[in-house]
Amino acid sequence: MTRDGTSSTESGAVPSTEASWWRRNVAWLVPVAVLVAVLAITSVVFTFWRTDQVAVRPGSVEQVPSRITVSGAEIYPPESEIALVTVMVSQRLTIWQRIGAEFESGVDIEPERTFTGDGTRSELRRLNDLRMETSQHTAVVVALEHLGYEIPRHASGVIVAEAMAGAPAAEVLERGDVIVGIDGITVGDLRDLGEALASRSAGQAVVLDVERADEGSVESVPLELIASPDDANRALIGVGARERIDVGELPVEVAIDSGTIGGPSAGLALTIGIIDLLTPGELTGGRRVAATGTIAFDGSVGAIGEVDQKAIAAVRAGVDLLLVPTSNLSDALNHVGDDMQVVGVASLQEALDALAEA
Repeated sequence: MTRDGTSSTESGAVPSTEASWWRRNVAWLVPVAVLVAVLAITSVVFTFWRTDQVAVRPGSVEQVPSRITVSGAEIYPPESEIALVTVMVSQRLTIWQRIGAEFESGVDIEPERTFTGDGTRSELRRLNDLRMETSQHTAVVVALEHLGYEIPRHASGVIVAEAMAGAPAAEVLERGDVIVGIDGITVGDLRDLGEALASRSAGQAVVLDVERADEGSVESVPLELIASPDDANRALIGVGARERIDVGELPVEVAIDSGTIGGPSAGLALTIGIIDLLTPGELTGGRRVAATGTIAFDGSVGAIGEVDQKAIAAVRAGVDLLLVPTSNLSDALNHVGDDMQVVGVASLQEALDALAEA
């Protein structure tokens, strides 16, 4: 206290209340700041870091006859069209997307390699485009033959579908390559290939004549054969394969616009759609009918993947009847209720019989 009654500090400075507040609260401010920083970094990582997994979601139900153009025959557009069913496969999921997908109804989370194998997404798209092109071609031939047209056809090679992991073939052959010869022996179909391999042994070096998928030219490809997993005395190339079928000039020109839809599983729906368009009346009987399954030249219907998402898509679209391959029937039934009928079929004729009976 001074003589004039005023007070002062010894230094004459004014105390800093702001500095004292930080000092008093530093014990909890630092941990909170660290926590906020960690959460911010984690959020950024979760937003941009992509996992190796994809989401498989129910897709759409697309009417088939509306996608078909016919020249050389009278058509009978049905009012109620057979439909194909699609699924949607996402890009690689970010961590946030991966977490969110866990809570979505009807979504499966799969490793991307389930679809791409050892290839890339662009290679998968090319393969699915090739599969759709082959499926369309087969569907047209099968439908026209069912309607009584005679169409000459023959096998002209063996198409590589997938190389076995770790096999020498995986290093020299690609999806879509066509094997047309082995050691100078012409390979027209799977029987020719089997007969050529029967006289050879595992570990033996051979030279394949291969039409490259991207180039169309024939190339000589050296390859070491491997032993069959089931029989050590049986030699294999080490690939999954199917026959390439060439047909003569078609009596009816049929073009199908598949848009961005790829893969082989629309084969059955495409075949039924062509038949429906080229015959009077309606195969669907006025109902909403969808079908999924591959189609082979002998009319057999093959299994497909992601049948659960396709069944869910059909339910959501209000489909009355869904035709699926017999081998996929139990999985499809697990994902539908009582409002939609599901029938398993093993051939085109069984599918047409199911439409007639339902």
